[in-house]
Amino acid sequence: MSRPLRVTADAAVALAAASAVLAVLLAARTPDALPVLFAVTAVVCLPVAPVGAAVVRSRPRNAVSWILLAAGVCLPLNMALQIAVAAAYDHGDGAIPAPALLATVNTFAALAGVPLAATFGLLLFPDGRLGGPSRRRQALAAVCGAELAAIACWALFSPTMIDYPDRDNPTGLPGAAGRAAEGGVLAILLLGPIALATSTALMRRARRTPDPAGRALRLVAGAGYAIAASQLICVAVGMSGGDTVVVSALENTAALVLGAAAWVGIVRYGLFDLRRVMHRALIYGLLTAGVVAVYLVLATALGALAGGRLPGALATAGAALTVLPLRDLLQRRASQLVYGLRDEPATVVGRLGDRLHAAAEPADVLPAAARTIAEVLRLPYAAIEVGGVAVAAHGVPGSGHRESLPLPLPLAEPGGDAAGGAAGMTAAGRGGEAVGTLVLETRDPAERFGAAERELLGQLARQVAVTVRALSLAAELRTSRERLVGAREEERRRLRHDLHDGLGASLTGIALGIDTACRALPAGAATGLLARLRAETENVIAEIRRIVYDLRPAVLDELGLTEAVRSHAARLGGVSIAAPAALPALPAAVEVAAYRIAVEALTNASRHAPGARVEVELASGPSGLELVVRDDGGGLPDGFRAGVGITSMRRRATELGGTCTVTRRDPTGTVVHAVLPLAEPA
Repeated sequence: MSRPLRVTADAAVALAAASAVLAVLLAARTPDALPVLFAVTAVVCLPVAPVGAAVVRSRPRNAVSWILLAAGVCLPLNMALQIAVAAAYDHGDGAIPAPALLATVNTFAALAGVPLAATFGLLLFPDGRLGGPSRRRQALAAVCGAELAAIACWALFSPTMIDYPDRDNPTGLPGAAGRAAEGGVLAILLLGPIALATSTALMRRARRTPDPAGRALRLVAGAGYAIAASQLICVAVGMSGGDTVVVSALENTAALVLGAAAWVGIVRYGLFDLRRVMHRALIYGLLTAGVVAVYLVLATALGALAGGRLPGALATAGAALTVLPLRDLLQRRASQLVYGLRDEPATVVGRLGDRLHAAAEPADVLPAAARTIAEVLRLPYAAIEVGGVAVAAHGVPGSGHRESLPLPLPLAEPGGDAAGGAAGMTAAGRGGEAVGTLVLETRDPAERFGAAERELLGQLARQVAVTVRALSLAAELRTSRERLVGAREEERRRLRHDLHDGLGASLTGIALGIDTACRALPAGAATGLLARLRAETENVIAEIRRIVYDLRPAVLDELGLTEAVRSHAARLGGVSIAAPAALPALPAAVEVAAYRIAVEALTNASRHAPGARVEVELASGPSGLELVVRDDGGGLPDGFRAGVGITSMRRRATELGGTCTVTRRDPTGTVVHAVLPLAEPA
């Protein structure tokens, strides 16, 4: 945006703030309640100007941005001029010069406020175009132009003023009283229906627009309906002989609804991409609102102390001295609303560390990191990629500027020890290696990160890199453990076969040979020695059988997993087994773990829920082998703590990378659910 346009936007916001302050000052000079109402209206409408300035800075070629800015400036200006003219004409305040000229300017300020926003503002929202070569919209645009032109001509050429028919209009034309009055009244009567038509046209456009932009357009169209309703109420009150002055305050305040709706549509639904512009607009708005609020408080207090004589200069100086020192605080709050905590790197790093520490499960750590970075930096999208694959993401990618930052591991200091996880990584010989990528997207395609922001992002990237590497090492350790457990059980199965079929058979043959020798020899010392050898051989065979069973339950090799569980359940009674006709070939570790978990669960059910009905389900699915043991007993007691048996079941499942949960069954009973992966660990 060029410097003249920036100066224009800033000057417009300053004029709106000055008009609001002037309205407050003028209202304090008059005893009537109506000027106070106008002053409150000016203060309430004040935020529309910063919103308009923000949109102008972002989209200077969009006509809607200038219409919104004009409404934001003219609304408080209209209120201030209306108070000034009323003070001059109704109370004879000679300190206000040229009230007739001020009244004419006031008419055009009012015209550029609500009528302009309710006609072309709604018709062109949000891109400044009519939305296609629609004859209906073109005709409506012509009607809006004719409406505004008619009101302007009435204000310029009517021999008398609009709000003061007994006062001469300095720019009026003699002899045009009748025609000007008729045209002006007709234009005022048509303003409400035209605003209703433009709101309906915007609503039709919203229905053709996909969300989220469609929701934003519907929001603004609803605000347009509110403006149309206020116009129609004002006309109805006027035609019934009532006073329309009070209703005009409602009419002007209704434009604030349009500004607020546009602001929500801009910020929440992204109709315009704003960052730094919003920052400055918020600062100006907060400062101005603070000045006005403090002035009102001081003016009231000092006026009471002075016996009704308001020392205005003293109140103004007090407001400035009170609010200006708060500029840094207001700027910091505005920065947090727009940019998050980018100016507070220590807070950002600390918050990221707290979120990572609070993650309950390893799978929640990286999603928590992505969510924290997106939230504290006010970014619409943040992702962590490892090996080109997004392992964690927060938000929805859009059309903003995207940057990819490497996740480097920290280097150890020469001759020193790295702290925490960095020491382990450097010891592994991986210091300085990029373990992944941090992908960030801004809201505005033109927005780029500054030097200070890049330094903060570098700190966050290093912290995330340590986390990624720690999780990677933990995953590698877990995978190695799973492989070791699987290899151990496979080796145990092989050893069992070798001991049972090899050594056991050989020892049995030796025992039979000793029996044959004893029968062939006469009784004597030799036969006694052979008998002792026979007894020792039997002891060795029994010990081998014990070792073989400890290595692996024999029933698994004899019957298989399903029949082994069925055999054990038959001894307990009251147990039903549901399993497929044939399970796939199971790894030895999975087979043993499933059998041990089933036996322990059935034992617990018979011990703690005697007589209860027990169901066992075995199934093979995409997640692995699933084992479910249910009973309809009393369920887990309050304050339940896992004992040795449940801890053993969980440990057996965890060793294989699976899960085992013990929960209450609805309405009564207990459920043991184990999932054991069948695939080889990657």
